[in-house]
Amino acid sequence: MTGLVAAVRAKLDRRCLATGGLNKNGCGITMKDAPQPRVVVDFDKPGAPARRDGPRCDYLFIAEGDDGCFWVAPLELKKGRLHAGETVSQLRAGAETAEGLVPSGEKAALRPVVAAGGIPKAERNELKKPDNKVRFHGCEEEVRLMKCGAPLVRALCP
Repeated sequence: MTGLVAAVRAKLDRRCLATGGLNKNGCGITMKDAPQPRVVVDFDKPGAPARRDGPRCDYLFIAEGDDGCFWVAPLELKKGRLHAGETVSQLRAGAETAEGLVPSGEKAALRPVVAAGGIPKAERNELKKPDNKVRFHGCEEEVRLMKCGAPLVRALCP
């Protein structure tokens, strides 16, 4: 395990770590071909570094790719109806948690991701608006969309 991923893992309670495929709310994504080493935080597990009284995303994925690039991906999985405003709040909460885990000097690519069974066109358009971008270490990124069952790696690519 390399520096950043090991440092983040050391800050986390082992009970909140997820392994294998990720499933929430009737929607799942796979880790097939996802970058290694990696750490995935499940915000519903005990010891997760998230506020219990506010919005939070389902998972936080942090990894190092083959090229030495680091990825930070707050993840929200939805089988039912997706509401853009709520989803953006959840992803922003995940990015805020990542701010406390990843040192500000580390260059990491932010990839806020929502996986859903279906996203109405109006909600897709809402997610693409500039004021719905997610911020991490001074950079803003548009929410990336993927279908339930797809591999996360598809949403990580530029």
